[in-house]
Amino acid sequence: MKRRLILSTLCIVLAALLVSNGLGCWLLFREERADASENLRELLILMDSESQITDPESAAEQFRQAAPDKRLTIITSEGRVLVDTKADAQELEDHAGRPEVITARSSGWGEDVRASDTVGVPMLYVARRFTDGMIGRASVPLSSIDELVWQNAAGLLAASLVGLALALALSRRMARRVLEPLAAVGNALTGAISGASTSSLDVFRGDDELRPILRYIDTLVEQLSASIQNLTTERNKVSLILDCMDEGLLLLDEQGSLLASNRAARSLFGVPEDSKDAAGLLVLTRSRRLREAAAECHREKNAVLMDVDDLPEQGRSLRFFLSPVSSHQYAGQNVGTSVLISDVTELKRAEQIRADFTANVSHELKTPLTSIKGFSDMLASGMVASPEDQKRFAALISVEVDRLIDLINDILELSRLESVTMEQDGGAASVLAAVRETAELLDLKAQENGVTIHVEGTECRAAIPEDRLKEVILNLMENGIKYNRPGGMLTVTVEPAGEEAVITVSDTGIGIPEEAQKRVFERFYRVDKGRSRKAGGTGLGLAIVKHIVALYHGTIRLTSKLDEGSTFRVSLPLAKTR
Repeated sequence: MKRRLILSTLCIVLAALLVSNGLGCWLLFREERADASENLRELLILMDSESQITDPESAAEQFRQAAPDKRLTIITSEGRVLVDTKADAQELEDHAGRPEVITARSSGWGEDVRASDTVGVPMLYVARRFTDGMIGRASVPLSSIDELVWQNAAGLLAASLVGLALALALSRRMARRVLEPLAAVGNALTGAISGASTSSLDVFRGDDELRPILRYIDTLVEQLSASIQNLTTERNKVSLILDCMDEGLLLLDEQGSLLASNRAARSLFGVPEDSKDAAGLLVLTRSRRLREAAAECHREKNAVLMDVDDLPEQGRSLRFFLSPVSSHQYAGQNVGTSVLISDVTELKRAEQIRADFTANVSHELKTPLTSIKGFSDMLASGMVASPEDQKRFAALISVEVDRLIDLINDILELSRLESVTMEQDGGAASVLAAVRETAELLDLKAQENGVTIHVEGTECRAAIPEDRLKEVILNLMENGIKYNRPGGMLTVTVEPAGEEAVITVSDTGIGIPEEAQKRVFERFYRVDKGRSRKAGGTGLGLAIVKHIVALYHGTIRLTSKLDEGSTFRVSLPLAKTR
């Protein structure tokens, strides 16, 4: 508004200056033209008063001396040019038809403004009939008159610029004083809305017409500030409670449209903090079951509990508890349903893992027990009479018992690793030495499978007990031998990298499909179940490796390609030197 006031004032002043200066220039031009016409008349009167009979040449010479910047033409009553101070008279055409000549011949004086046919510039012509009947015509270029006008106009322009600058300063001061009360009102209202303390508006002294209005506004602002402060306090309490909830909360109106959502609800659906409609739109439009449940909850006035898995993000499960709401409003609209949302993805995943673990353990235990039961029944029934067969069956039973013991030991080891109460000792181990010892232990098995083991690297000490480190290395190297090819290579590299000791186990075996790489660390998961069982594994080795590495704050990464081999990269913190 201040800018508009200043611009309006300047526009008014500028328009006034333009009109006044334009009128002044026009009046000045008329005055200068009248002065020029009068001057020419005086010259012609002077020429006529010299003698009763006009001497053209003498008159011309006298005119040149008196007014060298002007032009004199002496014409006969018939219109023939006798002399001209600016041109050759013999070359000039007849002037009987010139307007100023015609008028002068009839009335004694004539005047005209036009472009000269001789010199080609606009001229002011004044003609007089002399005593002897000849016509004397004096003229002056209009450019000389214009030059005088522009010289005076320069002074008007300078004065106008000074006046415009003064008007700008005065208009800014006037606008500031006019808008000062309104600015104070705006600041007071802004402070009241934001909850800040506001100063009194009763600061304008004198007989100001706005003072009673400002006092009234001051009272309203104080009341508004207090009300807004109370509302803000209550809103902050509610917002704090809602945003501190781990569960998502949605409020729906009676038609099922979203009224409000808390931070947890927006986070569950990946909705930005500044968006309020997207969460409800996403849930209520993508899930038909949820829309029907919300309608049923509002219609029947009964709570509804349901799990929804058909969400845009695959693999997530949400549990919705819908409760009917009546006689309550939010933001001026009736609330129909409240929806409490819990993310039960991990809970269901844990339940599925427990179910899978129970099934896998039952299957893995059942296989050796079935073999043991069959062999023992055959021995007890006397069906195996030969001492050699009895010895062979006893050996098979022993193998299955060892397999069963290994499986139980691995399950117990995995349970210990998963226990949050398991104590971690502060041991340290030489990594390269542990790798070499493990390679010697597996050398015979590698030879049986036609696999060459190669160990290289730099010695370093990791912050992990030696037996745990060897368990990690043994499981990884055993897998590298089991799933390798005859004539293949198993390479183990040890190197320090920053604050970590890095163990890289690479084989040239069959590789792991990409879709299975994320699951190889699960308990009892086997990529090739037939080959795994034939190789004698329990399916728990990589799960144990993963838990040991995580227990000692390390990481393990897998890269693999089918028919090219696999690489396991284990990073463990270096042991601190004392």
